[in-house]
Amino acid sequence: MALAVTEAEPKKAIHFASRYLDSDASHSQSDFCGAQELVRSINEEKRLRPTPSALVVEDDPDIALALQDLLEFEGFHVDCAPTCRQAFASIAENTYDVVLLDLGLPDGDGSSILEGLQVSHPALPVIVLTASNRDLEPLPAFAHLTKPWIRRELCNVLHKAVGTTSTLNVQ
Repeated sequence: MALAVTEAEPKKAIHFASRYLDSDASHSQSDFCGAQELVRSINEEKRLRPTPSALVVEDDPDIALALQDLLEFEGFHVDCAPTCRQAFASIAENTYDVVLLDLGLPDGDGSSILEGLQVSHPALPVIVLTASNRDLEPLPAFAHLTKPWIRRELCNVLHKAVGTTSTLNVQ
């Protein structure tokens, strides 16, 4: 059985190749060499491509972890900040390609972070993720998504914000 993989699905390809080679099925030497070559080429492509970075500003640890896992799977370096204070400190110390921002934070309204970023980093895309039913349209964000978000929609918006493509078609 030959391994056929498209460029758009490197993570799926690695997962498939490792599961295929670990399975009980008999494999030819060419299957094994093809899988090794695939993994080598994907790793080289990853090494040459800069890793986009994201700041997740979310006070709920379960949601923050879910976002971190999803974004890391999508190829992002992720930092998390559960408060406005920690978000401002992270932004001052690091460079991010995108910010995912909850509005309801324990030490203030996340919109203050958005307003600060409009002044200090006007080109930085901010994706507002909130359970709030308040009118989000006046907020000058790249996108507004209401919790619970749809993973595919979030990934599409995220990659559009940073100009990359999703590494896997997320359901």
